Amino acid sequence: MHIPNHLISRESELEPLSKEEFFRICEFRRRVESFANAMKRYYVGAIAKHAISDDPEVKKATFEANTPDLDHIQNLALKFRFFYADKEPTKIESVISLLRKRAKDEWACNYLNLVRKQYNGLMNGCNMSDSMGHPVSNREIINLWFNSEFFHSDVDKRKKLSDINQSISEQVSLFQLYTAITGVSTQLNSVYAVAHKISSDTNTICTPNHHFRRKSQEKALKTSR
Repeated sequence: MHIPNHLISRESELEPLSKEEFFRICEFRRRVESFANAMKRYYVGAIAKHAISDDPEVKKATFEANTPDLDHIQNLALKFRFFYADKEPTKIESVISLLRKRAKDEWACNYLNLVRKQYNGLMNGCNMSDSMGHPVSNREIINLWFNSEFFHSDVDKRKKLSDINQSISEQVSLFQLYTAITGVSTQLNSVYAVAHKISSDTNTICTPNHHFRRKSQEKALKTSR
């Protein structure tokens, strides 16, 4: 995978990983590469429009988007679920936590904190459904589609998804699912870049050459001046 130079311009040391932790890093990288290949095949951009109106029903009736076929979205979902499902060793939050725990460099730790914050912010977003008058987070949309239609047959979640689709339309629901899955590819690639040099005899991580201070650190720095 191509990694932009600015993402890996600073190298720092990582504490030694256990065999299980090293496996998780290797598996995460493999899954990111697989997801990137699926993105090249199925991602067609994300363009949507609807009539300007205060009435959600008018917005739903006039909604148009370049949403891929359902089979294509499901193929993307199949690749993405390894970063999302709680029981997967490659769940992105747990991989970030692992790298954060083993990182020795404050700059690297703060960068990983930033990537995690960005990811969670995207997962909690609800712009498309909110514009239809019924806000549903991206995390919830993914959860409902994955567990009621794509990979499991949870009846209660299927009923909840059906209710949401009636409120915002299935077309809007699918577009939000599509953009939720593809919208976090930047964060997946960022974590991949951090871990791309790790090997059985190399405990090196890579980050941008910038100190991503937390607000509390910035406040303390200003106070000390």
